[in-house]
Parts: sequence; structure tokens; C-alpha cells
Amino acid sequence: MKGDGNMLNSRQRVLTVLSHKLPDRVPLDLCNSASFINDPAYFALKNHLNLKEEISPFRNGFTANYYDEKLLEALEIDFRHVWLKPPNTSNGRFNHDGTIVDEWGIKYQFLGNEKAIVLNPLDGLDETDLDKYPWPDPYNAGRVDGIAERAEYLARNTNYAVSAHAAHYFGFFDNGWILRGFERFMMDLVSNKKFIYKLLDKLLNIYLGLYDIYLDKVGGYVQMVAYSEDFGMQSAPFISPSMYKEIFFPLHKELFSFIKQKAPNAKVMLHTCGAVYPFIPYFIEAGVDVLNPIQNLAKDMNPIKIKKEYGSELVFHGGIDMQRALCGTVDDVKVEVQARMKDLGKDGGYIIAPANVIQGETPPENIITLYQTAIKYGQYNMKTKWE
Repeated sequence: MKGDGNMLNSRQRVLTVLSHKLPDRVPLDLCNSASFINDPAYFALKNHLNLKEEISPFRNGFTANYYDEKLLEALEIDFRHVWLKPPNTSNGRFNHDGTIVDEWGIKYQFLGNEKAIVLNPLDGLDETDLDKYPWPDPYNAGRVDGIAERAEYLARNTNYAVSAHAAHYFGFFDNGWILRGFERFMMDLVSNKKFIYKLLDKLLNIYLGLYDIYLDKVGGYVQMVAYSEDFGMQSAPFISPSMYKEIFFPLHKELFSFIKQKAPNAKVMLHTCGAVYPFIPYFIEAGVDVLNPIQNLAKDMNPIKIKKEYGSELVFHGGIDMQRALCGTVDDVKVEVQARMKDLGKDGGYIIAPANVIQGETPPENIITLYQTAIKYGQYNMKTKWE
């Protein structure tokens, strides 16, 4: 299938794809939702591209802390991103022993370039304790410092598509088990639903507040709003589809409906890793427009099958394997990119990006090859390997 032969600018290209129409080529994204670059790989790529300007991290306490406009420009990325910020006053702190306590009261420690949870603050509490817990204030004004000006500038003075993402915050399932402890949280889902519903209601009210203050500032300027939480392992979902439908589906439906009220011209993107094929119809019903990352090495996440079954209802984002292909050879990357464009990009409906955070050991040549290959072979107005 061919495009109209006219080159689109980045925003036009993305809007065309989000409307389920055929663009001139596959749009490119990086640093949206989970598709960041771990710090060692970022610095290696920056040096490889000979980018001299030093920038400050846009966040701290994560494994991927840098957002570099010059790097996005060098890779011809079609998106720019507007982040909700952490509060200007919180209980978050860096301790002398190297641990970090965030505004939720969760304690982390870095092990190399990976972050381990060392304290689940709700472990051992019951539902009566939740009313006394020092929850984050979603309306702290520091969260939105300067973001309206940035979003307006991107919308009025550039041709990039603009995406919003609360990059410092996890979703219901993720934050629930991180606060509670994984084993206890999973047991609660089965045998302590009184606690679960009260906890998740607390989280819903916080998230509604975060998106309220956030989208008040940027909702009129963005084309996409990204939301993240992981329901899948490599081999199976963490929970059954029936448990998702009972407990998490109503939360997603309310939150995504609220997001669309605040940003009526934007599409909702859900990032959820792993083997989540059985949940896809529920995601669509909850209001998801764009699904990320389509992790093709996970069980039942066959991109050909998913595209065939849900391509008329969903746009797909991500898909490029970072577990093997991006850490392999340049030829591995080329094969992977062309395969995913053929599987997910045929007839449009695909935004190409890494399936998850680019790992620290990823060669910079491979990251560059990802995007160069996408540009070379992702054209719809010429004969490529789409068939």
C-alpha cells in the first residue's frame, strides 16, 4: 500500500498514524513511556554522536535520567515530550548509605545501574492504617513548573508531535505491589480485597489529581498521553484476565476517561510489558488507543497475530526488541527493525521505538542503526519490504 507521495512533518505524520491513516513513513519515538536510554548507553551514544553540550538530568533516582533534545534531533525523532515533574517539597531524600526514599515512602538502593527496592512501606499495615499514611500531594505546584510554557512552545514553534507522560509515577498494579511488597500484594488480591480496594482507591484519587493539574497545563497542546504499568512477565500475565477485569479495569476506565476529558484531542497510550495478549480486548474497552510495547519475545505476543486482530482498533508503539536484537550486532538490529515494520507497520498504524529501556551495554551504533533503518525502509511511498 502506498502513501500519497508527499512528505509530512513530524506532527502531521503522527496525527495521520493516530487517525489510522497511512503516513509517508513510520514515525519514530524515543524517551516516551519506558523507551528511555539507561545512563551508560546515553553517554556512550552522546559521545559517539559528538554531542558536546552538557545537560542536567531531567529526573534523579532512576536508571535512565537524561532527556537530550540534541540527541533526539540527531536521530530524527518525530516526538518531543512534556514531563510531569516531582514536587518541589516532598519526603523524597538521598541517604548517606546510598539509599533513596521517594515521596511515597518507598526505599530504593542502586546495585550497579539497576535499582532494587529495599523497603515496602505498607508491608504489615491494614486498611485502617491507609487513612493515616502520608500520601503524596498531587496538587503540589512544583509538579507543573514551566511545563505549560514548554508545551505551548513545542506546539506553536516546532513541527514535532508532543506527548505527555508522568514519568516519575507508576500505575495501580506496579505501585500497589511496590508499596505493599510483591508477595503480600498478590495474596491481598485474592484474600484481602478490603485492603486492596481501599489502597487502589487511594491511588486512583492521587492519579486523578496528578492528571488534573498536569493536563490543565498541557492538555490542549499534546497529541498523546502515555500511562505505564506492567501486567505481564515474559511467560505469562501476573494475574488472570478475570482478576484484571474485576479489579483493575474499572480503575483504568475511569482514569482514561478523565484523561480524555482533560485532553480531548489526545490519544491514550498504555505501556504494559510482557505477555498481556489476553488483556488486549479489555484495554481497548477501557479506552486505550495506542498499545506499547508489543514485546515479541514474550509468550503469545506475536505481532502478526496482534496486528491482524486489533490493528483496526489500536495503534502500536515500540516493538523493537532490546533484550537480544539491540544488544546484538548491527545486522541483528536491521533484521529486527525490518521485521517489526513488516509485522506492525504494514498499512500504517505503527510508531517505531524500543520495546523498553535501552540497556546500558547497548552499542551506540545499534541505536543509530535502529532509526536509520526505520527511515530507510519505513517509507510508504516507495516499494519496500512491506509485502
